[in-house]
Amino acid sequence: MTFEKLLQQSLLWRGLYFVTLLLVNIVLSRSLQADGTGWIYYLTNFFSFILLVASLSMESGYTYYASSNVISHHKLAWFTLCWTLVISIVSAIGVGIYFKGLKSSELNYSDNYIFYAATYVAGILLINFFMVLFYAQRNYVIPNLILSIVNIILIVVILLANKKSDEYNIVVNNYFLSILFQGILLAIVFIIINKSYKDISLPDKVSFKLLLKYSLVALASNVIFFFVYRIDYWFVRYNTATCTPADLGNYIQASKLGQMMLIVPQIFASVIFPQTASGYLRENITNSILIFFRVFLQVLFIGIILIASIGFWLFPAVFGATFNNMTIPTLLLLPGIFSLAVLCLLSAYFAGKGKVKINVIGGVYALIVVIIGDFIFIPIWGINAAAAVSTAGYTVNLLYSLYHFFKNHKFSLSVLYSFNKADWYWVKNMLFNKTTQL
Repeated sequence: MTFEKLLQQSLLWRGLYFVTLLLVNIVLSRSLQADGTGWIYYLTNFFSFILLVASLSMESGYTYYASSNVISHHKLAWFTLCWTLVISIVSAIGVGIYFKGLKSSELNYSDNYIFYAATYVAGILLINFFMVLFYAQRNYVIPNLILSIVNIILIVVILLANKKSDEYNIVVNNYFLSILFQGILLAIVFIIINKSYKDISLPDKVSFKLLLKYSLVALASNVIFFFVYRIDYWFVRYNTATCTPADLGNYIQASKLGQMMLIVPQIFASVIFPQTASGYLRENITNSILIFFRVFLQVLFIGIILIASIGFWLFPAVFGATFNNMTIPTLLLLPGIFSLAVLCLLSAYFAGKGKVKINVIGGVYALIVVIIGDFIFIPIWGINAAAAVSTAGYTVNLLYSLYHFFKNHKFSLSVLYSFNKADWYWVKNMLFNKTTQL
């Protein structure tokens, strides 16, 4: 199957999933409003860090060794179930100890922290691992269709809970349960389709060492990137002098909107990583990254104009009246989102070539910029400073990765801004034609 055909399938089915995810975000925001939504996303951000560290970033090793068929997919599937059970229990216990005696003055649901942690960690682990295994087999239809159906069911549940006396508990509980349900369904369907129940076994000692070695290097990179992308949440949360709970909700929503804009680059990256790791189509991938850069840069200009023109009424209209402070942070984040879009592709490319070190070092430089900038400027200018500093950090990271990309390929810098119609024709052909040539 050609690289372009893989992108077509990935765009179609992952696009469907992300559309339903956006709808979940909208109905959740309108139901819980800015302060409630901000707290839920802040809490899942905390759980995500626990999950990242506790899981040792094993999904990165999965992608690398599953794509190259070094480790059996059946063994990885059964290892996933065992690994998820252990990590979920450990995480739930850790969260219970951490939040012991903690009561939120704004939202009285602290007794459910262990339940939220267990369902979220287990669900995300299963989703991450089995999505990797499906993608390694170039199957983009089934996993994204499963996730999309569960999201649609969740949307219906949230809408039906509207104006009920216990609406908050219904919405939040079902939000976390839906994540676990998605993970369980993916695991069951993968095992049935691949008949993994006929080969119940785990990776041997040698395979596990390979998996662990690659994953630990990726873990360092992922931890750094986690803080690069999300440490600003903590700065905003605890700078109460310039940031209210509603500001936190507005900022996280602006950040998540930016992450939604990364859907297409992430879809491309999900194809680039396994294909680069497998050694196939590398020349096509290199040329595609340059085309994506030029196209994304033009989309950035269009996005800035649109948000500046209609953002002030669009965001409250879509997410609810309490999301009236999103426009300026979103505009300040947009150049950073462009940097992240290109970084998605470059990071997948370097990871697929086994050069994760480049991603790690670039992330360290970005993290230094973000920490220093947030510490100095958020207490003065609040969430607008958080957005501007994040963009600065993302840009530093991009420049470092581009340096190494050009060092390896000896391209002229002019290829980054040599806009031409051929790029858009390539995008059109890639999306709608059966085959394209670079």
